[in-house]
Amino acid sequence: MRGRLIGSVLSLCAALVLGLASTAFAGGTEEIIAPSDPHNPKVDSGWQAGTCDTEAPNPGAPGAEVCSVETPEWFFEQAAGHPHWGFTQFIVKHSDGTLGPKPEAELARVRVDLPVGLNVNPGATPRCPLATFEADPTTCPPGSHVGDSYVTAGDPLLGGSAPLHAEVYNVVPVEGESARFGLRLADNNVYLEGDADWSGNYHEGFTIEVPKVLPAALEGFVLKNRLVFNGRAGDGTFITTPSTCLGEAFTESGSVYSTYLLAASYPQLEQKAPYEDYVWPQSAEPPLESPIPPGTSPKECDSIPYDPSLAVEPGTAEVNSPAGATVDIDIPHLTLAESEQQTSTTRESKVTLPLGMGLNPSAANGLQVCTDEQFGKGTRNPVACPEDSRVGSVVIDSPALPEENEEGPALKGPVYVGKQLSRDPLSGDLYRIFINAVSPRYGIDVRLIGKVSADPQTGQLTTTISDTPQSQVESFEVKLDGGAQAALSSPPTCGPNQSGAVMTPWSGNAPATPGGEFTLASLPGGGPCPKTMAERPFSPAFGAAPASSKAGAFSPLSIQINRGDGQQELKGTDIVLPPGMTGSLRGIPYCPEEALAAAAGRSGEEEKASSSCPAASQVGSATVAAGTGSAPLSIDGKVFLSGPYNGAPLSLAVVTPATAGPFDLGTVVVRVALFVDPETAQIRALSDPIPHVFGGTLLSVRSVDLKMDRPDFTLNPTSCEPLATTGALNGGGGDPNNPAAFSAFGVNAPFRASDCGALKFRPKLFTKLIGNRKKMRRNGHPAFQAVLVARKGDANIKRAALTLPRSQFLDQGHIGTICTRVQLAASACPRRSIYGYAWAESPLLDEKVAGPVYLTSSDNELPDLLADLKGQVNARLRGVIDSRKRRMRTVFASVPDVPVSKFVLRMKGGKKGLLVNSQNLCGRKNHSILKFKAQNGKKLRVKKLPLRTPGCKGKAGKRTKTRR
Repeated sequence: MRGRLIGSVLSLCAALVLGLASTAFAGGTEEIIAPSDPHNPKVDSGWQAGTCDTEAPNPGAPGAEVCSVETPEWFFEQAAGHPHWGFTQFIVKHSDGTLGPKPEAELARVRVDLPVGLNVNPGATPRCPLATFEADPTTCPPGSHVGDSYVTAGDPLLGGSAPLHAEVYNVVPVEGESARFGLRLADNNVYLEGDADWSGNYHEGFTIEVPKVLPAALEGFVLKNRLVFNGRAGDGTFITTPSTCLGEAFTESGSVYSTYLLAASYPQLEQKAPYEDYVWPQSAEPPLESPIPPGTSPKECDSIPYDPSLAVEPGTAEVNSPAGATVDIDIPHLTLAESEQQTSTTRESKVTLPLGMGLNPSAANGLQVCTDEQFGKGTRNPVACPEDSRVGSVVIDSPALPEENEEGPALKGPVYVGKQLSRDPLSGDLYRIFINAVSPRYGIDVRLIGKVSADPQTGQLTTTISDTPQSQVESFEVKLDGGAQAALSSPPTCGPNQSGAVMTPWSGNAPATPGGEFTLASLPGGGPCPKTMAERPFSPAFGAAPASSKAGAFSPLSIQINRGDGQQELKGTDIVLPPGMTGSLRGIPYCPEEALAAAAGRSGEEEKASSSCPAASQVGSATVAAGTGSAPLSIDGKVFLSGPYNGAPLSLAVVTPATAGPFDLGTVVVRVALFVDPETAQIRALSDPIPHVFGGTLLSVRSVDLKMDRPDFTLNPTSCEPLATTGALNGGGGDPNNPAAFSAFGVNAPFRASDCGALKFRPKLFTKLIGNRKKMRRNGHPAFQAVLVARKGDANIKRAALTLPRSQFLDQGHIGTICTRVQLAASACPRRSIYGYAWAESPLLDEKVAGPVYLTSSDNELPDLLADLKGQVNARLRGVIDSRKRRMRTVFASVPDVPVSKFVLRMKGGKKGLLVNSQNLCGRKNHSILKFKAQNGKKLRVKKLPLRTPGCKGKAGKRTKTRR
């Protein structure tokens, strides 16, 4: 196996040998140059290459015993080692004539492909300037002498053969070559022009253009060439065998360590072209493979060193800010004095950034992506990624690519965002980066794909680059652009913020796990740096107001929340609207639960194109700004009315297609439970926890702008008293994934309606006693009914007091079971505590609300009268029963500020009747006293409100149907 490795270097020699040989040309057909017996190499025949521990002092001497397939014990087999010698040997196919041996054709072009992972390091020795070499190779720096070529030439005049010798120098390559080695033989400058197969597996190779006519001074032809390199030239690392030791199945899988030779005769392309443009004749395929001596294989695999280090710099000193981060992986390149074995090449790099250092949505503004076709990995097509898909840069430092004038690493270029292939953040195909490190100087174009997996709960990022080239790399640095639209955000605390990596070597040994850490200094804009998550500040701005403050008018309601960089995540809302600020549910269908479940599984683009919820259920819109820095990403969503949720009778569903620039992360559905206080009708909006990570992206929500802008949906109070939206906003606290750790920030947004005086107030109340004439006699217990009718557009009732005539008393003997506070809170009042029924109609609801009337526990001497109304929303109207100037009075002191078009209260008579007649009611008129107070302060008093007694006229047996 080690012979294969050395074969790569020897291929260079073979190429040189061919370059000095003639080849067959018959009948105008191009022929492949072949050794004397390519499939049966021996010391004196065939094509072979290898790395050796031992070599003859003068390999060109007749009869010299040299490293070859016949001396397998001389081969160098140490993995990732530096062989003493590397050789290639080629014997030209020839025939014996009367004047001695004669080659069959004239050689035109030679190509040698080295084994993957066998590295020739031109930076290990000084390099001879090309002009110096061409003027006189003997004036090249002594250290640039890296090998020798031993040629056996045939003499056509005298017959027989003669040995020739030429020194091989490490020459400064011309633009576009990765390396160049030169030798002068018989007044010809012959070059081995290096390149790397960057469109494939990045193996190294060399091409030789051979002069068409041999110089007259030679007057002969090449029969044999043996090219020998000093594998430990310079600092001892001129040749390094592959570090690949992945087990028997891998090393015996075919030609992973093979050296290939390809040669063709004239006529061939006479104009030099880049290697990828060469056209080889069909007869030149397949290339010849250097054989591997039996029994050879990589040795000392377990001792191959591998000790990479990792450093991550955030590019900012502030927490929770745009971060132009730099990730730097250093892999030591060891000289021979430091180690007999070179550091293993890296097969896979997996780097995990600190927790909290996540993707920044701000980067999506104007961002484009690069497709796989545009990137062209595995091809030699020019990279055609859009400029707006670039998010950073890469720099690769390799000892094999030394820079002239110390201008820095030769390989550098852009980092692009790759096109999304999945919506699964853990797959590595949702977020991808395309890395393109280019060296025009050395003709190398490295293209790598990094798969970025993101934890769907924490947003922590891990980038994996697999099957990296088996080339010596000293450092690999990726620097992401900074500024307001940086691709990353810095962690939320000072730190230490720890990064980690799993670096897998090609040696097959255990991965290395280097780590690093950094600290941050302050909050954005200054301020002490939080040491823990719980120490982070949380003081978001809050506002809530209708577009118009006009009392009793429909007006779009806006709620705004703003959070600064460096503060805790916005995790939820628990706010209560002012009394009387309500909404109309009439005619609005609920978005079904199954539609919301479907929305949560759809792509953002699907949801944009066609909402999962019916358009008729939309009541508003939402705009969310996400991302750190001064240019957060704005995302629009819709707000739909939905049904009961988490114990609330109603809910809102905020449905937001999460499309961020070119990324489609899916659809975010956040439910807001709408609790309606049954006695005040105030709305409490309690949201589910707002995701701070979605699709693996740290959202860093900066603002939420909720607009309830459906026409005639949100309604202002009819009171002009100072009011406010109050409650709390929840922050991420010590753990944004644990609601128990959330913090709360109290909010208060004052509001005061205007133009209350313009509202009129003219409600009407109709009362009557129900029963036959017997029930109208003294000590009778008639039923009682009150019907309230209110006009549209009037101010709502705030307080109502009805004082019955002296003819009506409360029969305390009929007061039996009452509903306790505990029973009422549990909606478990006994049936025997029911003394009547009530129902109400509101222009805000599709259906009336209705329910029993209970006597309940009270803070007063007598039980309270409570109408428990059930429906689309529930309401409780509480009346306090007392005596006023020896007349029975019921006061509804806190009537909700909501419009009611009709309210009907019917109390039982007979054995459950609470009213008893003190006298016969027939034959006389009975009047009550009515006092109304409006929410806008206006009052209405009726001193003689008729209490009708239709039973005195024989109508008591008929149940009166109230007109609606």
